[in-house]
Amino acid sequence: MKQLSALLVLFCQLPLVYGEDSIPDQPKPGDVSAKIFTHFNISLDPDNKATAFEVKRAYFGYKRELDSHFSAEVKLDIGSIDDESEFSLIRRYTYFKNAYISYKTGNIKTWFGLMDMLQFKVQEKFWGYRYLYRSYMDEYRFGSSADLGAGIQYSPSKRFTADLVLSNGEGYKNLQFDNFYRIGAGITLNPVPGLTLRTYYTIHTSEVHQMIFSGFIGYRFNHIRVGGEYNHQLNYRFNQGHNRYGYSLYSTFEFSDKWELFARYDQLYSNVLPEEDLPWNLSKDGSAIICGVQFTPIRYTHLSLNYQDWVEYAQNGGSEPYLYLNIEIVF
Repeated sequence: MKQLSALLVLFCQLPLVYGEDSIPDQPKPGDVSAKIFTHFNISLDPDNKATAFEVKRAYFGYKRELDSHFSAEVKLDIGSIDDESEFSLIRRYTYFKNAYISYKTGNIKTWFGLMDMLQFKVQEKFWGYRYLYRSYMDEYRFGSSADLGAGIQYSPSKRFTADLVLSNGEGYKNLQFDNFYRIGAGITLNPVPGLTLRTYYTIHTSEVHQMIFSGFIGYRFNHIRVGGEYNHQLNYRFNQGHNRYGYSLYSTFEFSDKWELFARYDQLYSNVLPEEDLPWNLSKDGSAIICGVQFTPIRYTHLSLNYQDWVEYAQNGGSEPYLYLNIEIVF
């Protein structure tokens, strides 16, 4: 609560520092944006010949600069209420994904409201194919992509960025229902051109604290980019000693302005509890393989033909091989 109070005081004082005299009478016109993720898939499992057309997700947003320092954004997320539900492909709900005001001056930027979390934004941007497969921490629910709270980012140079976020910890689909909060801090380094390093740590306060450590390294060279990340979660869902961990490796080769080849490999593990013989979450432990080609016919449209497979680590586990045709439309 002390941290939240301090951030609230900071945001309240920003208009006083900025000064009312410099606020323009007519703010700049805002920008409307949208993203649509749709696909067609075919199961390659001989025992499951399922096929489907889906509109997996759609985002609609509006962002406006209120003056040279303040801006505000609202974004709607239309998708499944719970991607793990057996009905997630049928029901669709609309949520506020973003609804915040931000203030930027010099090397400092702050946010307050329902905002994007920063724990895996660098990795997600580097991976680059969110419309066909989410980044590691998002896919395996190491944290929500957005939440209610306040954040601050300090970028004294292009080589160094530090950020701090205090949020409810419930995600953007739920309201605050307890007195516990999630605190996250990260550092991003770009020591040489093309190289990105990032480390991030979060703690979700409760009677049993849930903690996550993440490390990422990515490198871009001409038409090639390669990246890798490791993530470790302690006390999953506030269960003492129930840990999850794993890594993700991905690469892309751009062989023209319109064509790209990409590949990715994930592994997800859970630990073995005392007096147990098998990992506590073995039924959901496994590895993912994603590989394919992306075609960009016009600037705001991407098409990808790709192979996706999930292989379970349990002795009697199976695999889920699919062939996908994904389309992303941005405007």
